[in-house]
Amino acid sequence: MTDTATTKPEFTILHREAHRMLKFNRAERDMNWVSGLITVNLAASEMPSAALAFPCVMTHAESGGRLLAITGLEQGRNLFVDAKGKWLGDYLPAVLRTWPFRLLDKEDEDGARPVAVQRDALSVTQGDDLFDDQGQEMPWLKGVMQELVALDAGEATTSAMVNALHAAGVLTERALQAVLPNGRQMELTGFLSVDEHKLHALEDKVVADLHRQGALAMAYLHLLSLRKFKDLMELAAAHEPEPKPEAAVAKKAPKASVPA
Repeated sequence: MTDTATTKPEFTILHREAHRMLKFNRAERDMNWVSGLITVNLAASEMPSAALAFPCVMTHAESGGRLLAITGLEQGRNLFVDAKGKWLGDYLPAVLRTWPFRLLDKEDEDGARPVAVQRDALSVTQGDDLFDDQGQEMPWLKGVMQELVALDAGEATTSAMVNALHAAGVLTERALQAVLPNGRQMELTGFLSVDEHKLHALEDKVVADLHRQGALAMAYLHLLSLRKFKDLMELAAAHEPEPKPEAAVAKKAPKASVPA
């Protein structure tokens, strides 16, 4: 299965004149656009905070490695977004924190990478101004733009760390099975986890190399984050209807797969 948002957002290049009179409501973010996501991309630099909020796992493909926060146990249901589109988690990942802005891959004529914005997220009347009276970015918007650049740079660094752990042979494919109080079963597959025994058995030189890259710290924070699976299952159970007395046999739900 493919992990998709409820609706696919459309972006337009941020322009001082075209968007000069528009605002963005930072205080009341509408997160309905990610209400269907069960994973969110993370940068390795986020792990000290993210590991305390979500189970954080990895995937590896020919295109490179990825670090992911698990936000749901079944496809199409993000447990950290409520019915009103409010984010419920203690930590908001950077890729969501910088929404509705993103950095485009293609450079402009000056060799810079334009910033795009989801036009529907902006307002004429509510929120914070994007630009001042001189048409310059407001300080908060400059901060978002700086974070977008850092996030883009962190993507390559994070991928390199996951690749290093994969090359060291310490990543193993995992699956999570859960049975909710009403008897419904859930299964999450397709993610990689660090095998702690293999990690401790590595040669000193390999450990030193992983430490220099920052991959060793990321591995241990990842292992710490796996404890949050229990909280995630409790959150899923809280969203379930009460079990019926006659429901004696568990019904198996479709598997949810983490995208590579």
